[in-house]
Amino acid sequence: MEQELYQQAEEFFLNRLDTDKVFKTIDRADYAFLYSIARCQAASQPANRAYLYQLSEMMDSPIPRISKAIRHLQDEGYVTWKTDDEMGRTYVTLTNIAVELMQDMKNNLQDYYKEILETVDGKDLETTLRTMKQISDIISAKQAQQEDD
Repeated sequence: MEQELYQQAEEFFLNRLDTDKVFKTIDRADYAFLYSIARCQAASQPANRAYLYQLSEMMDSPIPRISKAIRHLQDEGYVTWKTDDEMGRTYVTLTNIAVELMQDMKNNLQDYYKEILETVDGKDLETTLRTMKQISDIISAKQAQQEDD
């Protein structure tokens, strides 16, 4: 019985709840990070700069973790890392490659979402999203508990 439960869990997370299938040209985590950078850039003064402290606050993540992710994005050619000598702070900007890639992904996501809205009943979609939120909350709580142990 327990072995069957493990197999069902793997099947669920690998095949039934696989949102990564949407992200074919870029890793979902990378896209989410680039999305946060773009949001920070849009809100920053001076414009088009995403300071590490802003990203840390927005993503509720410590600066060392943010720095590590940015180094990865820089290695992929998605961001440029710079220092604001006047403010004495480090910031990143999106490269043209990242901007184009994000625009393509945004178009794809909009197409998928439009198809979902046209195909899935509104109440069913609402129920599904609520259930997915509950599942996500359970996973987050479990991860937090494991980090505390």
